[in-house]
Amino acid sequence: MKVIFAYAKFVREKYTYIILATLAVGIIVGLFTSSPGVLIRKFNTPLIVIMIAAMGFTITFKSLGLAAKDWKGLSFGIVLNFLFAPFLCWVIAILILPKHPDLATGLILLGAVPCAGMALVWAGLLKGDVPLASVINAATMILAPFLIPLLMSLFAGRFVSIDTWGMFRQLIYTVLLPILGGVTLREILERRVNVQKYLPIMPAISATMAVLLMFMAINTNMTPIIKNIGLLLPLVISTILIFPILFLVAYLVSIKLFPRGKNIAITYSSGMKNLPIAIGIAAISFKGLEMLPIAVGFAFQMLTAVIFYQIFRRTKDENEAKKI
Repeated sequence: MKVIFAYAKFVREKYTYIILATLAVGIIVGLFTSSPGVLIRKFNTPLIVIMIAAMGFTITFKSLGLAAKDWKGLSFGIVLNFLFAPFLCWVIAILILPKHPDLATGLILLGAVPCAGMALVWAGLLKGDVPLASVINAATMILAPFLIPLLMSLFAGRFVSIDTWGMFRQLIYTVLLPILGGVTLREILERRVNVQKYLPIMPAISATMAVLLMFMAINTNMTPIIKNIGLLLPLVISTILIFPILFLVAYLVSIKLFPRGKNIAITYSSGMKNLPIAIGIAAISFKGLEMLPIAVGFAFQMLTAVIFYQIFRRTKDENEAKKI
């Protein structure tokens, strides 16, 4: 058991490096063979279900009920996640990727998914409003299966044909049911054991599944990239723009409406997207290069999160200096 807890701690503390290392290894291995990625892809659905169920285990029905107590912050987070983010990705796709419908679709999917669970970690490190970040995370996860098919039909429909009903059914099986299953399992176990003791393990399980999916996405798409090297520049330019804009808009708008703690929670809950879910959806629903913008997005998202961590730390030090 000590090994498992040590692994969970390692993943939590070194997640940024793990993501960057996975990106590099996926590229290097993909230059020679895509066999490992093809093998992992055969287990797409189980990996996604385990990843989502582990996320669900960190949520409680009580936390969902808390949403009504901070409806303003929650509503703001939902609007940024499910309206502004996919709209921004749609605009960037039209401007930079009009001749690459598969990449454009993947970019829009990146914006349509719920907020990332890692947002809670960053909010905690900065002493932000973690309960608000938790509520936004839980609410967007529950809403995602119902909104993602509609958002994809609305924004990505001009690039590719979207099977809205088929995507909705897939998301019910691979997202909603595993989330509810994870929440329910936690509620049952809390009556018998100290669940809090095991909670740190769940993000590590989820992160491990996400890393495998990310490796699969990079590894299996290296050959198409090599054959179409011209895709690389528009792919990087379009993806690198998204997260700085998402973070900046959430930061600048919420800082005028909310105190510092809520500003931190909303910035990270709206700036960070649940890319593992996006890769899972792309792997199941599409067969082209839709996974590529999402896989590349892992690195840019983490780098942006680190930059804003420094911004929040600096503003905190400046405020404390003024008080002195």
